[in-house]
Amino acid sequence: MPPPSPPTVTRRRVRRAPRRSRGRQRPPKRVATSTTVMAIRSRMLPIRCALVVTAVWLIAAGSYFAFRDNAPSRLIGAQTESQIFYEDRSADLRAQVDGITSQKDLDQAQVEQRVNALRQQHARISLSLDRVEQKQVATLNELLSLDRVEQNQVAKLNEIRERIDVRARRMQSMLNDLGIKLGRASSEDATGRPFIPLKSPQSDANAFEAQLYRINVGRAQIDRDRQTLLAVPVRKPLIGEIVTTSPFGIRMHPLLRRLAIHTGIDLRGDLGEPVRATATGKVTIAGRQGGYGNMVEISHGSGLVTRFGHLSEISVKLGQVVRIGEMVGRIGSTGRSTGPHLHYETRANGEAVDPQKFLSAGLKLGDD
Repeated sequence: MPPPSPPTVTRRRVRRAPRRSRGRQRPPKRVATSTTVMAIRSRMLPIRCALVVTAVWLIAAGSYFAFRDNAPSRLIGAQTESQIFYEDRSADLRAQVDGITSQKDLDQAQVEQRVNALRQQHARISLSLDRVEQKQVATLNELLSLDRVEQNQVAKLNEIRERIDVRARRMQSMLNDLGIKLGRASSEDATGRPFIPLKSPQSDANAFEAQLYRINVGRAQIDRDRQTLLAVPVRKPLIGEIVTTSPFGIRMHPLLRRLAIHTGIDLRGDLGEPVRATATGKVTIAGRQGGYGNMVEISHGSGLVTRFGHLSEISVKLGQVVRIGEMVGRIGSTGRSTGPHLHYETRANGEAVDPQKFLSAGLKLGDD
């Protein structure tokens, strides 16, 4: 509970009696004179005139405004005009706002159309890129397959080149062992053409082109060696197994029973068995030749000559060109002979050489 308020003390105002002067007394009021009254009246006159003029002006102004007929209508007209102006202004502003809104809507529609067009264009571009990518992938796969094919081809070319190189080295080694220099097989095999040098592959050529170039070079070498070998008597003069009954060199002559030099080898064979050319060449002798009996001599060029003796029959003519493996006659026993056999002889630059060396080379060549 709030504390009790203190009691209100009321003070009473005690009127005091006016002091009375002890010694002096106030003098009595003076009575205004006529002069003073006139002065006061003269001062109040202008004030009264001003008040009267003000009252008249107020009454006149009120009467003017109160009794003026067209003032309210003008005020109402002015207010109406103001309202119409503001309504027109509002309508204009509303029209502008509507125009801006419609323009924005139109711009938005155009933007949406452009966006849709861009989306469609992007979709077409994406589809085109997908197709291009698919084509590139297909091309890459094709290139990879071509690379694999090329690698296989290069591997095969390597094998072919190795075989060609080995064969070329063996043929060249055989020709060197036989002492044969490269030359033409015979006059019938002579050829000619304009010289067009073979260009070696460039430094940036791929492995396939390099291997192909080496193979072509190797083949050219082999072709040249083969053409040379066509004129080298390395083939067998008889078909089948070759049996030597008398070797090359010093021997006891079968008829004279004295030591003599056998300039060829005697090969066993049956009477009438075909005798074939061991190399391509030209017939220089075809007829009876003393102890040789019926003999055929073939010149192969490069100083090489082969002779076939003791023939029972001659199948070629003088000056005839014979090919390797072509029949030149038949085995017989003509001349100095003890029975049917073939005397086979090889000469180089006029000197007799061992035919067995050429036949052994031919056997190696056949094995290759």
